[in-house]
Amino acid sequence: MTAETKRITPVTFFLCGLAAVLLYGISGGIRCDIGILLKPLMEATGLSYQEVSFAIAVMQLSFGAFQPLFGLIAARRSNRFVLFLGVCLYLAGLASLPFIHSMAGLIVAVGLLIGSGAGAISFGIILAAVVSAVGPKNGAMISGFINAAAGLGSTILSPVIEGAVAGGGLPEAAMRLSLPAALLLPVIFYLTNRKYTGEDAPAAKEQAGASLSAREIFRSAFASHPFRCLVCGFSTCGFHMVIIEAHLYSQFVSYGIARAMAARAYGFYGIATVLGSLIAGYLSTKVHKGKLLAFYYGFRAVWVALYLFLLPKTFATACLFSVGLGLTGGASVPPTSGVVNEHFPLAQTATLIGVLFLCHQVGAFLSASLGGVCVNLTGSYVAIWCVDIALCCFASFASSRI
Repeated sequence: MTAETKRITPVTFFLCGLAAVLLYGISGGIRCDIGILLKPLMEATGLSYQEVSFAIAVMQLSFGAFQPLFGLIAARRSNRFVLFLGVCLYLAGLASLPFIHSMAGLIVAVGLLIGSGAGAISFGIILAAVVSAVGPKNGAMISGFINAAAGLGSTILSPVIEGAVAGGGLPEAAMRLSLPAALLLPVIFYLTNRKYTGEDAPAAKEQAGASLSAREIFRSAFASHPFRCLVCGFSTCGFHMVIIEAHLYSQFVSYGIARAMAARAYGFYGIATVLGSLIAGYLSTKVHKGKLLAFYYGFRAVWVALYLFLLPKTFATACLFSVGLGLTGGASVPPTSGVVNEHFPLAQTATLIGVLFLCHQVGAFLSASLGGVCVNLTGSYVAIWCVDIALCCFASFASSRI
């Protein structure tokens, strides 16, 4: 009896959904809030803003690059193995933060350990575990909440991290973040402890077989005009998102907003991301997905320009800016995955969405690293945001062509 044919009780459905939300919420929350540790890492290591930003950029690139690899490992071993491995990598990276005194150590801890840990506890792996537990139909219902969970995790964890830094510095922050990460271990055990017959094995073999023709899949995808448009948009999305995750908190502080208040303002971004993701999931079933993406990217350009050049830099406007960014932050994921589902066979969608997330994180790497360079050279965040405005305009145009 498979997960699809076995009757799933409401309690099981709720607990599996809650487990998935906790996994992605805590994992994504730590990754999204890493920018709050930028200044503490500078003080603890003696490294420059640019150097710490580069380590965060490596983390973003690792997060994207390791996802396809962990997907293959999950198919050959199990989702449980990969998720447990992700928690161990997270804990190793967090535990080593107070002992880092060099650029190489920072890249290993933040860039590789935390980055690869986030790649293991990724949307695709968690969704696969949910589908194995409750079946594809029920898993699809839970997927929208999983996508929204990272924003909720960021909202909850941002004041926790800031309070820890204020109370005990980087060691206290690393310890407090390690606790929720460690609590994921029993959550993983529950989510992956559903026992079904071996009928999942053929599906895994089918996916493994599909990976043998990966070259043909990639060739046909990049020959497709809609997919190329998605690549333009989603890589820009990564560039935009990581300016927020890596630099926005420090930008608020640079305007004279107190660190605790800046963390609260940044927390509104996480709340709005949850709401925006859920709204986008609904709109993707009602509105042309290319036009919806064009609106989201165009709105980002206008919203950033409005805040950057017209609004006063106060706590109130920082909160307002965060809300606007959050409403479109994770909102591009549902229509993007929807376009892939519409234009490509089902057997190819997981691979191609993985490619898009890799492109997303290439953009993330560029913005995290270039943001540090711009701040070091100009002492301001204006230049990196201007690049973002131009890219969002281009992404809006490309999406309108889908």
